[in-house]
Amino acid sequence: MSWKCGVIVLFCFFLSAGVTPAVAQQQVPQGYQLLTDQQVTGGHLMATRSGSGPATGLLTLALKEVRGFFQWGPEAVAGFQDAEDRRAEVLFRAKLSSSPIGGIAYAIVEGGTGTTGFVFDSPQTLSQTLPRLMNLYGRGGGAPRAPAPPALNWRDTPFPDGSGWMRIPDGWVITFAQKGMASAEGPHGVIERGIWSNVYTRAAAAQLPSVAGMPYPGPVFDPTDPVTAMQAYNSFLNLANQQRGGPTRRMLRLVEAAPAPVVPGYTQAAYIDYEYEMSGRRYRCIQYVMLGNVSPAGTWVFYTTYVASPSETFSQNLPVLLQIWGSSRTAQHVLQERIENAMQSLREAGDIYRQATGNRERAQQRMHDKWTEVFRGSRIVEDSLTGDRGSANLAWSKDIVRKLNEAEGYNRYREVPLWKLNQ
Repeated sequence: MSWKCGVIVLFCFFLSAGVTPAVAQQQVPQGYQLLTDQQVTGGHLMATRSGSGPATGLLTLALKEVRGFFQWGPEAVAGFQDAEDRRAEVLFRAKLSSSPIGGIAYAIVEGGTGTTGFVFDSPQTLSQTLPRLMNLYGRGGGAPRAPAPPALNWRDTPFPDGSGWMRIPDGWVITFAQKGMASAEGPHGVIERGIWSNVYTRAAAAQLPSVAGMPYPGPVFDPTDPVTAMQAYNSFLNLANQQRGGPTRRMLRLVEAAPAPVVPGYTQAAYIDYEYEMSGRRYRCIQYVMLGNVSPAGTWVFYTTYVASPSETFSQNLPVLLQIWGSSRTAQHVLQERIENAMQSLREAGDIYRQATGNRERAQQRMHDKWTEVFRGSRIVEDSLTGDRGSANLAWSKDIVRKLNEAEGYNRYREVPLWKLNQ
């Protein structure tokens, strides 16, 4: 079961009415501390210890250690771990003060220290209180970061190049815009909308002429699948940023990749949920990727849109990011230009198809005519002076034409193969 499916199962399982669990009276297990906040219900039970083993083993041990804290449970519902087994999480359900609860248990091993935690609340309020409870202690250890300010004073903001607009709150600015593509940043995270790039396949790029001994400088990778293409595109951007002295993005873990419906002109699409590190900070990102059809020249379109936020406040900021994402619009004149470009591409593709079909048909006709001559055993001989034509034995037609021209003293007669007559 995927992490997201587990969240849905967990919340649906406890959909019935319940009371807020009382946590202050509970006996905290040895080595753990209970973190609470007066502004929200629920709690964050956590502990640290020295160690460098696998995170899954540490989490399994922690699930046993805290059994006395809960009236029943905790029972794991779904979870995941990263490739190095340094981070592991499970969704769990339990009972506290005779009330059902749900939450997330995690284990993180880094720098010779293992951190375990159980963030919990009633199912009715967990989705609202989870970001604040997680923020009581940083997911990676250390002091929590301040939450982003509330999204206030929303306004429709035009792109600088006039190619569209986006609805953004206070503190947000549009950092880039070109023909409907746009980027924006603010206290809740970053957004890139409608970014597309022409890409060469590896085979096509190998046929391109080099300039000053250097290969083609643009993106080169194959449209194998959305995740692989996204990683290749990020590597291309990292290289470009390094050359400009800018920050690079290092992918940490893939949470989930969910296929999406394919639109005309594209072959694959997916929503990709992952974490990356940039400038020493961990970010959570949801990215939509589409892979275009490969043209006869070996080019195709990589299209992407994404939202990202610091991991520790991602769930808190996601509603704001999605609202901005969904508000973005492209100007009519840009849409018209795209339609015209698409129609031109279709016309060019049609011309290529008709040319290829015509060449194939002509080749088939020549082959048919040659076999017809063989079966008939004759070929046309033409008098170029009068235009008269006659039939000669195919086995002797060359000799006949040669002798006639020798008698005339110049090339008056010629063979006319049947396939030339049908051109």
